[in-house]
Amino acid sequence: MFKATLCTLGLLAATSTMAHEIMIMPMKSILTKAPGAVAVDISSTHGVFRGDRAVGVDNINVYDPEGKRLRDIGTVVKAKVRTSFDLPIEAEGTYKIVYGSSEPGYMTTYTIGERNTKKRIRGGDKTAVKDKIPADAKNVESTKMGRYAMTFITAGAPTDTVLTPSNQGFEIIPVTHPADYVNGEELEFKALIDGQPAAGVEITVKAEAALYNGELQPITATTDNEGTASILIENAGRYASTFRYNSDYQGADADKLSYTVFYAFEVIYE
Repeated sequence: MFKATLCTLGLLAATSTMAHEIMIMPMKSILTKAPGAVAVDISSTHGVFRGDRAVGVDNINVYDPEGKRLRDIGTVVKAKVRTSFDLPIEAEGTYKIVYGSSEPGYMTTYTIGERNTKKRIRGGDKTAVKDKIPADAKNVESTKMGRYAMTFITAGAPTDTVLTPSNQGFEIIPVTHPADYVNGEELEFKALIDGQPAAGVEITVKAEAALYNGELQPITATTDNEGTASILIENAGRYASTFRYNSDYQGADADKLSYTVFYAFEVIYE
């Protein structure tokens, strides 16, 4: 298992040169008991726990401690820089909030002409777009891709149902329960692609504290052949992690895979 240390000189907020990340930002991740409520913001952002652009309301999904999708997540308000709602917490256990589609998307690229002009076709897989590609196209390549954000909220005793993998697509599974993230202890993650270990997933973790300390640098890690990685976080606080997976695929629908998961979490002081 790959291990990395997240120390005082460990993190830095994302720079403006990077693509926007999607961040789900609950005001708190642990409640002592239910019922209750938690304010949640979702934003497309370059920063850590800072909103830049509001997201659409259609791809917000919340799952209760039994793994059932909640139909009522409160009134959702889309403002200019954030999309917000007050999530009602009716039962004790661990909830999962996801923003993004579980269905993959596809993009096919090719070059054409004497200048090798690059063209893109978004939408269907490589079979579906085959007739749209010119006969003289070169370097044809189709990519199957996905991008979503997640976080967890626990009320009372933690439960594991929402941590159970679906074994479909790219998934990041917190092996260490999100309610047990304590400073000075390792956090273990497992990456899966269609239920199989995903090796070589690039992980970046950034601290909210980096906004106030310019010396903090990002910590990086990579999953091993079992799809696992662990990170030791020395300081309590809120953190944003990014998991990126790129791989040759050679499937019937695409030539490559490209997935990204954004996971915001809280480390408590003990």
